[in-house]
Amino acid sequence: MITPSIRQNLQLLPGTPAEDGSPSWLLYDNLRNKYFTLGINAFRMLKHWIAGMDSKKFIEEIEKKGLIIEEDQLNDFINFLKTNSLISHTTSEDVQILVNQHRSQQKHWFLKLIHNYLFFKIPLIKPDNFLDKTLNLAKFFSKKTIRGTIYIFGLFGFYFVIQQWDEFISTFLYFFNWNGFLLYLLALVGVKAIHELGHAYTAKNYGCNVNSMGIAFLVFFPFLYTDNTNAWRLRDHKKRLTINFAGISTELHLALMATFFWGIAEPGMFKSIAFFIATTGWISSLLINISPFMRFDGYYVFADYLKIENLQPRAFALAKWKLRKWILGFHLKAPEQMNIPKQNLIILYAWSTWIYRFFLFLGIAFLVYHFAFKLLGIFLFVVEIFWFIALPILREMREWWRLRTHLVLSFQLLRSISILLILSLILFYPWKNFQNIPAIYQSEKFIEIYPPINSQILDIFISEKQNVQKNQNLLKLDSPALISQIKIISKELELINIKINNALDLENNRADLLPLKSEKQKIEINLQNLKKIKDSLLIKAPFSGEITFLNEMKKNQWFNENTPLLSLVNKNSFQLVAFLSEKEISSLDRSQLTSFIPSTTDHYKISAKISDISNSPVDNFELYPMVTSLYDGPIAVRENPSGGIQSERAYYKVTLDIEQNPILNERKLTGVVNVGVKPYSFFNQFLDFTAATLIRELSF
Repeated sequence: MITPSIRQNLQLLPGTPAEDGSPSWLLYDNLRNKYFTLGINAFRMLKHWIAGMDSKKFIEEIEKKGLIIEEDQLNDFINFLKTNSLISHTTSEDVQILVNQHRSQQKHWFLKLIHNYLFFKIPLIKPDNFLDKTLNLAKFFSKKTIRGTIYIFGLFGFYFVIQQWDEFISTFLYFFNWNGFLLYLLALVGVKAIHELGHAYTAKNYGCNVNSMGIAFLVFFPFLYTDNTNAWRLRDHKKRLTINFAGISTELHLALMATFFWGIAEPGMFKSIAFFIATTGWISSLLINISPFMRFDGYYVFADYLKIENLQPRAFALAKWKLRKWILGFHLKAPEQMNIPKQNLIILYAWSTWIYRFFLFLGIAFLVYHFAFKLLGIFLFVVEIFWFIALPILREMREWWRLRTHLVLSFQLLRSISILLILSLILFYPWKNFQNIPAIYQSEKFIEIYPPINSQILDIFISEKQNVQKNQNLLKLDSPALISQIKIISKELELINIKINNALDLENNRADLLPLKSEKQKIEINLQNLKKIKDSLLIKAPFSGEITFLNEMKKNQWFNENTPLLSLVNKNSFQLVAFLSEKEISSLDRSQLTSFIPSTTDHYKISAKISDISNSPVDNFELYPMVTSLYDGPIAVRENPSGGIQSERAYYKVTLDIEQNPILNERKLTGVVNVGVKPYSFFNQFLDFTAATLIRELSF
């Protein structure tokens, strides 16, 4: 291998000593604003670098100067320079290497889209000049006396909040309107701007340039950011720790003052603004920014505390190495050497990060699904599954295939194969020979009785839970207004009859006879309808059954026509109906025992037997709405514009005979019927469930 020519515009800076105390250096690429950490061996090679020399000869030259460098170390360093574009591309071979490198880094358009959807940045300003001019003002607020004063105000603020706790909590309700939401957004922007200025001023105070400030998007959710890359110039990791923590510290100080002002302010706009600033500061600092699992402040604080640069890539590399060792028994060299407790901590951190990110992005997808629109939510859900589960697994399996030559028969390999076989057996073997299908247990004779008009109670002939016979008197109502109206209409009928008789007697009035007869007919119809309503004031049982509900009432009490008086159910007319899909009906085993399991826990299982299966699918679920998606049931349906409820899949009606009629107070009771089917696997059940969910939610 030939030593390449290193770019002349790179800067070599002293770095932070390593954990073992050995010196380190930073190689700064000012074109890309990137820093690379070099160990002592890399620094020695760079110090004595000779371009265009064979690697073996270069090692000989180095050894003449008293330095011992292995050929593998040199080759790794050369690959490092080439991979990170730190070499001068002067020859056609160098240019081709650059082209190949560029091509290898190119992602498929779909992967680019997903990555940009997950996270992207937009730089907005270069704040260096502004920070230089206002640094003294920022230093004033960082004085110990000022900070101490803020802490005292904060303590008073907490005291005020405790004293007015109910009012403080109730203020959260203000979020749930457009004014509150807008005020919250303004508070969030303001707090985050001050947060980022905290980073920027602290970096400036330590002599670091702030190259840019802007806005970043995490799953389309915006937040501000500050480029503090130049903080890597600082050799003291405590200073970097201070810069990273400065945003949280500034935000918490602001929250303390806002809490105090909320406590002393009178109700109004200023008090609301103080509340939003306080809560925004506390919530974002303690719940979001402090988290080390995303690349926010907490991550960099945690990395500097551990004195580990590029924490996540290194942690992920160690976690993958550990998994390969545990699963397949690969006895490969660890990506880097460190003490066992620290290594275990970093591996645990990597696994926790994977889990945290998965559930975070999945939660965002659910929020979009519920509060935006379903199609985007489902798309995001699929993206999360693909990006955080499927794609990493595929990449890791590809790496396993590349490392297959290192496989040896080991306990770890046998254990993994055994677990895989057991899981495959559980998932794919057709264990289950039963299927729960949606069902409804309902009475064919049920009625809720309402007053025909606003009326009062005259007599009550029944009580709750009483069995009554058909045509038995239940209630007697009275409506003085109706009686009065009947009398008035009767007088109008008498008057119109007189007018008709007069028209018949006098030939001059015969021309008025036809309109008078028409008016008489209208009056008679009206009177007839009023008398029917009067007759209905004596409420009789339309069929035999049990009074399952009786409104609290007493004589002379008034009820309007929208208030139910009683419910009547014939408990001898209950019918158990279930619904089978096309796939289930083809695999149905009628010889198996069947039972109905109610959805509520206060009812027992009911034994049943299939008596009939419809020859054609159910074309309308209007009679069985409780088992449909309109009522959160399992059967996906849509409402036809022309009327009716149409299922998205073909379902066949199954009528079952129950062995004994249970005592139920409900008119309708939903649940499932456990029917025997040909054996099927849990994996098939999962696919059916997923398909049904998609159909139901998207209404395909």
